[in-house]
Amino acid sequence: MAAASKPPKSSMKSESQVSELTFRAVFSGLLVGSLIGASNVCIGLKIGWTFGASITAAVISFALFKGMSGMLHRAYGAKENLITATAGSAAGTMASAGGFVACIPALELYRSQTEGAGHLLTYGQLVIWAVSVAFLGVFFAVPLRKQMVVREKLRYPTGTAAAETIKAMYSSGVEAVKKARVLLFGALFAAGLKMLLSIKPIGLTHLADFSLDDIGLASIGILGATLASLRMGVSLSPMMLGAGVLIGPKVGWSLFAGSILAWGIGAPILFDINIITCPERSIYTTAFRWLLWPGVACMVAAGFASLALQYKVIGHTFSSFKKLMQGKKTQVEAESDDAPDPFPIKWWAVGMVAATALTTTLAHIYFGIPIWMAILAVLLSFFIASIAVRATGETDINPVGAMGKITQVIYGALHPGFIPTNLMTAGITAAGASQAGDLMHDLKAGYMLKVSIRRQVIAQICGVIVGVFTAAAVYRLLTAAYEIPGDDFAGPAVMAWHAMALLLAQGIKSLPPHAMTAALVGAIVGFALPFLGRIKKISKWLPSPIALGIAFMVTPYSSLSMWLGSFLTWLYNRKHAESVDKYGASLASGLIAGEGLMMVVVAILLILGVSWV
Repeated sequence: MAAASKPPKSSMKSESQVSELTFRAVFSGLLVGSLIGASNVCIGLKIGWTFGASITAAVISFALFKGMSGMLHRAYGAKENLITATAGSAAGTMASAGGFVACIPALELYRSQTEGAGHLLTYGQLVIWAVSVAFLGVFFAVPLRKQMVVREKLRYPTGTAAAETIKAMYSSGVEAVKKARVLLFGALFAAGLKMLLSIKPIGLTHLADFSLDDIGLASIGILGATLASLRMGVSLSPMMLGAGVLIGPKVGWSLFAGSILAWGIGAPILFDINIITCPERSIYTTAFRWLLWPGVACMVAAGFASLALQYKVIGHTFSSFKKLMQGKKTQVEAESDDAPDPFPIKWWAVGMVAATALTTTLAHIYFGIPIWMAILAVLLSFFIASIAVRATGETDINPVGAMGKITQVIYGALHPGFIPTNLMTAGITAAGASQAGDLMHDLKAGYMLKVSIRRQVIAQICGVIVGVFTAAAVYRLLTAAYEIPGDDFAGPAVMAWHAMALLLAQGIKSLPPHAMTAALVGAIVGFALPFLGRIKKISKWLPSPIALGIAFMVTPYSSLSMWLGSFLTWLYNRKHAESVDKYGASLASGLIAGEGLMMVVVAILLILGVSWV
């Protein structure tokens, strides 16, 4: 009797039989995340905001591997896709976590004003500093995960959205492929337009910022200040229009109102009553030094007010610490449904000690911060990151700006007059809050999809290490080719951090004449709006205080362009809400990434001395 033949082994293993931490998953996430990180440096230096990479990385990688499915030995699974999203989000966040859109350029601005040299750190030093502070954020998140994700089941809207997006793609992948195409075409269009407007022989460079003098209305003015000299107009920047799609109509109208208030009303009045004295053509640059103060005050006060309104979050944070210290095990039934493979406590301890030691040592060597102050900054950052992680879990808003300002105030008292300490200890806080919040969203998605915790943290670490090389390189290219802050990169976050440090170090004497009064008005408005926003009947009519403040610190070109993007999206959404919901974010991401990457190319050409750009 012939022996029964064995069934052939399948060449396609199921997803449960293999690790989701594959080379292709991590590599694709790092690639997409690094590209988004590069564009985040550009847009962060333009408008003070950066955007997440998690869902974009998930969608692009799904579409890519879907198209390559016939060549794969094993299907690209949902858990792999989340590893891709985790690595991508970590790499994309390095623009903000590394300090490249706030504390680093703010410190270099101070150095250039006092010593005549802006570059404080070399490229290699930037990389190692950014890695050390971002690692703090990763290791801050690990011990907080169980309490906030598993026991309390905080929402973490972005993380939840990422998990639901991945589930939807694997139930019907057609929409994901369409989203990826929209993103790609948007990026190609934006890159092409940016290059077209950058080539001098073509003669279209003046259209990059479409002002009233481009249509023969340069002579129209207010109180002796022409609208053209105030830079009133609309930028044709796809990046700004894309940002408008993402921010929504309320923030868009707030930018519009702030721009009109600052540059259509405030600057002409300042010029007319001789508070600022300068040639008519220099009104914008001169008025900017005055108007940034009410803008900064509005933003800072709004951040503190929003934090005050989250008193329950702070109380819950203290309660969580108490439970952790007492070792209480609550909601055991919920923990039994946790994701597998926890991050080893020994690995966490080694990583936490190493990141703390590296950060404190570098802070002392690079910035002259005393070791004990640097250690205190790390301890303070863990507490502040805990508040930020809870806040983003409940509201999807990570109050990084307010957290940094708290540290600036504390170190303004501990080390008065020493601006590097003020800025860089706040940079440690902001990095910890930014990276911890980013990882917690990924861990929420991993909890929903039951992805290995250990492998997600490893993917996040890979994203930090690789993403910083791109972010730091782009930052150095931009600083070599452009003045920051300047006409091309207003750097509102840079100016806010720099102004706060100067005020704490030098006192009111650092303000221009009468700017203190305007700053007090801005602070009152910024502090009041979040409280008034709790009143449902009027909340929808109130502007965003952060957007109002930013409009005082960027050119009207940028503010009005973002408003236009949000307004056009709102109009289209009235009849095509489903299309906007499906493809709006993809189109916006493509426009931002496309122009951002082309700006890097243009910067390289400028550094090389190419004459036609």
